[in-house]
Amino acid sequence: MKAKSILSVGMLVALTGCQTGPIDLLYKEGSTRSERQLAYDQCFIQALKEVPQNMVTEVSGGYSVPGFIDCNTDGDRTYCGEVGGYTTPVSSVSYDTNERLRNRIVNRCLAEKGFSTIERPICESREQRNAYALLPAQPNAAQIACVAGQSFEPN
Repeated sequence: MKAKSILSVGMLVALTGCQTGPIDLLYKEGSTRSERQLAYDQCFIQALKEVPQNMVTEVSGGYSVPGFIDCNTDGDRTYCGEVGGYTTPVSSVSYDTNERLRNRIVNRCLAEKGFSTIERPICESREQRNAYALLPAQPNAAQIACVAGQSFEPN
């Protein structure tokens, strides 16, 4: 019972840490959420056309070290078993070699459209998050103390 309580508290602390930010926020004074989303989508599509995905998979591991057979005789019976040895499973990681370049192109495109990135923490109280989420347009950056969370999903 005690282990479950500790695990629950640990998970709660971990989740709370994930939710408090700070996060990068696409910013342009006076822009609406839909304008920011549209600008990001346009820039991302443009960058994807200029620098398409190039997925690469790296494979490692996948070897085996054999053990040896050990036999013991007990009276008229002999028992044998394998001792030692191990197998390392194959592991693989896939990634896009063009992702960094494409992100730079997206950022350059957004800058050309007048957007920048600012870092702000996620608001701690529900009231603060709701107040930010209900803003019709972004105020001056100095007036943004915290945000409701990511306003759209980049990448």
